[in-house]
Parts: sequence; C-alpha cells; structure tokens
Amino acid sequence: MIRALISGTLHGQPQTRISQNGHPFTTAKLKADATENGVVWVSLIGFQEQAERLATLKAGQAISISGRAKLTAWMNKQGEAQAGLDVVIDELATLRPRPKPKPEPAQAGFDDELTI
Repeated sequence: MIRALISGTLHGQPQTRISQNGHPFTTAKLKADATENGVVWVSLIGFQEQAERLATLKAGQAISISGRAKLTAWMNKQGEAQAGLDVVIDELATLRPRPKPKPEPAQAGFDDELTI
C-alpha cells in the first residue's frame, strides 16, 4: 500500500453517490502541480466523514489530502500510455492563501529626500 500526502486544487464539483449497499461516497478530481512534469491528476474518493467533508467543497478550492494511493495506467484516445493516481481519503484539510503582509508605515520624521 502506498501512503500519499498531496496538495492541489479541486477540478470540477465533487459528486456524491450511493453504493449498491446503500452507503454514500463522494468522488472528485484533484489537480496537483508537479514542477518538472506538468500536472498530476488524482482521482479522490471519500467515505463516511470524509465523503461529507469533500461534498461541501467547491471547484477550484485548494486542499491537502492524505490517504491510501494506487497507481493506474490506461491508453488515451490517441493510443498513448497515461498514468494516474487513485486515492482513498483518510484525512482532508482545506488550504487558504497566506495573507499578504501589510506594509508598515514609515517612521515619524523619516525623510526620504536624498541630498547630493
């Protein structure tokens, strides 16, 4: 089993469904930026509490998840090999952008005139 900790943004709205045995689950796509190879698309699935939390999130929201990951492979319509990552969410956290620091006011009596 692969344990994963991934941060990214939700692509599209999470979808909640009911399994054949009557239990709800939520799925979503996560876009994780990779510095060298572009973007990694991660298929997420949440059960119980994580399904409820995932269902409340909006497209474009930044999140961080940890969970059990499985590598997947398939051929796209052009016949090219593609790789993916499926993650069953154990923990989910929403991320907020850092607030920009407020500039401090100049000290009283400060003179920025240069004398040459």
